[in-house]
Amino acid sequence: MQLYYQYQKHFASWSSGKREKGIPDYLELLSSLFTKLGYLITTPYYLRKAEAGPGVVCQGKPSLLVQGRLKIGSNVRIWSTIQQTRLSVFRGAELTIGKGTYINGARITAKHHVIIGTHCTIAPEVLIMDSDFHDMHDQSKEGISQAVIIEDHVWIATRATILKGITIGAHAVVAAGAVVTKDVPPYTVVAGNPARIIKQLN
Repeated sequence: MQLYYQYQKHFASWSSGKREKGIPDYLELLSSLFTKLGYLITTPYYLRKAEAGPGVVCQGKPSLLVQGRLKIGSNVRIWSTIQQTRLSVFRGAELTIGKGTYINGARITAKHHVIIGTHCTIAPEVLIMDSDFHDMHDQSKEGISQAVIIEDHVWIATRATILKGITIGAHAVVAAGAVVTKDVPPYTVVAGNPARIIKQLN
């Protein structure tokens, strides 16, 4: 009976938006388990058109356009908590996301091929595109598409833009707001518009 009253008190505090001090650990654990169970139920539905490995979790509903091939490695996290993550893969294109990568609120579009390596971090409002989508002189024609390759352990900070044909080397960092128009060597930090190397990493 005491357990029942503790649960009722805990539920009431959550319903009112106030968390009382001294909430038992088992209730916190129970809440966490229910939350994770919800992710396990909704993620396969959200990613039903993708080839997703084990342990992939969506928190919030991403926006997906999958006409080509979307491959997601194990233990990838696709968050839409700050803003909605948008993944677009057009017909004949491929988007590959390596294991352990974390994406929150980015927009990634593949007309040809976008490869994201393992254990990368891609922040909100990042834009990654492998195509111009229209010709510079004749907008009725499709633009040039070139693969984008992001190697392992890359961190791309908020509002960075990665354009077509770019390779970002392993362990590189792309600073917030950077516009990347040429390849980024491994173990470097780039910033600015257009992005330039500002630091070497050990």
